[in-house]
Amino acid sequence: SLRGNGDKMSKSVSYALIGDDSAVAGTRSKKECMLTGLWGLHSAVQRYGAKGDVRLLRRLEDFEDYTIIHINLTGGNFGLLEYVGEELKNSSTKLMANIDFTVSNWDAFPYTTMLKTVFKHVDIPFHTEPVGAKALSHLLGGRRVWTLPHPCDIECLDKSKKEDREPYIATFHHRYHPMVNVLWLAQTEVPLYRVLIGYAKGNVPTLSLFDQVYSHIPFMEAMDVLSRAKFALDLFPFPVHGRAVIDAAALAVPTVCSSQIESCRRCFPELCIDPWDVKKANELFNELIKDNEKYIEVFKNAYLKAEYYGYKACYNRLVQAIEEVEEKENENLSNRK
Repeated sequence: SLRGNGDKMSKSVSYALIGDDSAVAGTRSKKECMLTGLWGLHSAVQRYGAKGDVRLLRRLEDFEDYTIIHINLTGGNFGLLEYVGEELKNSSTKLMANIDFTVSNWDAFPYTTMLKTVFKHVDIPFHTEPVGAKALSHLLGGRRVWTLPHPCDIECLDKSKKEDREPYIATFHHRYHPMVNVLWLAQTEVPLYRVLIGYAKGNVPTLSLFDQVYSHIPFMEAMDVLSRAKFALDLFPFPVHGRAVIDAAALAVPTVCSSQIESCRRCFPELCIDPWDVKKANELFNELIKDNEKYIEVFKNAYLKAEYYGYKACYNRLVQAIEEVEEKENENLSNRK
């Protein structure tokens, strides 16, 4: 591996995501890599901080066992965020919260105006990518909203990295925007097999378009398919964090991807395209097939840039956000004197 292994950070914080711990119990018991995304932050804190948990907490004394409490806001837990915020408004324990959906799916909230109310006592409002962070900041009247991407266990995934690649393109299908034909068109002129990952049954028959189709399969099975691929493809057309692209970068798999995906812009700038430009996608695949030096350069750069989403980097950003909030509080106290 080209990466170094960092020691624990100087500031040690404790963290709890209010959620169902059964959601992560299976991964813990199997000692597999944690799914990239929301659940990874407690593991990052566990590795580099004091303690990181996922627990169903309801009492103030339980909240105050931690430096910070996290709520992932869905369409159904508005009341929870408001309740916890009221409980912690005079506590030294901080509250962080994010919206579970990409900006393009904010219609999942029937009463968007209520977000102002439930975020009232949130110390660290955040989103996983900058477009959503700007939108949330605007909604909250210009308040600061942090951009804190969900973590990827790059050290664990590194063990799944393959040196030998098979002649296929691993293509990511997304349930929130279930297009198939555009994904197929983006590789029709490429002399490789086509593999579709994460396909949910829809109106478009895939048997004639892809050589192998996987539905929703366990994370490590998907990572095995991805790790053996010559290339990957992700053309999600709206602003998004891009977990699949991060996984591909961590596994050193060159990925042609949408310019709307934040991790694509960071990890694969040379392969970042308009998600509808299928001609360009075909050209990029074929260029890298012919130019092995460029192919190697692309995956090495992406592999190194994936560190931005690793547990250590994400833990550091969390610590920095907490310190910034505390510094602002101390400044406000000084001004009142």
